[in-house]
Amino acid sequence: MDSAGQLEPEEMLKLSPLRRDILRLSRSISEGEIAFAINLSEELLNRSRGSDERDIEAEARIRLDRALIGAVEESMVGVELRWATERISSINPGSPGHALALLNLAGWHASSGESMMALAIHSEITPMAGHPNDLIALSRLEVGRLHLGLGDNESALRHLWSSASRFESEGMYGEEAIASLEWLDIALDILSLEAKTMDEVIRDAAPRDPKNKTTAMAHPGDASTVAMRLSEIILQDPSGSQRPDLGLLV
Repeated sequence: MDSAGQLEPEEMLKLSPLRRDILRLSRSISEGEIAFAINLSEELLNRSRGSDERDIEAEARIRLDRALIGAVEESMVGVELRWATERISSINPGSPGHALALLNLAGWHASSGESMMALAIHSEITPMAGHPNDLIALSRLEVGRLHLGLGDNESALRHLWSSASRFESEGMYGEEAIASLEWLDIALDILSLEAKTMDEVIRDAAPRDPKNKTTAMAHPGDASTVAMRLSEIILQDPSGSQRPDLGLLV
């Protein structure tokens, strides 16, 4: 890929005509040309099923996209997302496409008010499964938000911290800032010197008995570290007399 994330010409030539046209579909969706994308996706879907260009994985990708852009009845969106996810899982497990399918399926469940089902699907996006780190980071961000919505601040803090760390390792600093800000927004209300550091929390993480509820706490040292890190990302230069980075803690 080039610096803009586009396939180089020689890489494009290695793709089948159908797969090259799927890239056209993705581009049209990203540019908001939904009506064009719906028409193109129908053509590509028929081609993926035809004898000349039969491609089961491409069919799954196209059906996934069609479910997301309103090309199918609303009542069928979940069915299509599940079908596409299961098909990609059987053909190419651990791939970026598999992780994206899981993310979209989890997002659909979350938007339908099915938070626990969404969490169960997110739990399938893991390093052990071979999924890319950037998509694991995105999954952890969404998991943190889901736990926050369920009132589980302790789990929300852990997953948001993990998300920010993974984004940082990928050089995705804008996304890191988002996860860090959401972590800090929770943490500032529950600071305690008695709290474990997040490194200790993640190191000691284990399945919890729902009956044994604990009070969520955040260590002030972690909050200071996050605030300084945010100042590096957002403000670039925290030096000088104004110290706007300290304003993040107010």
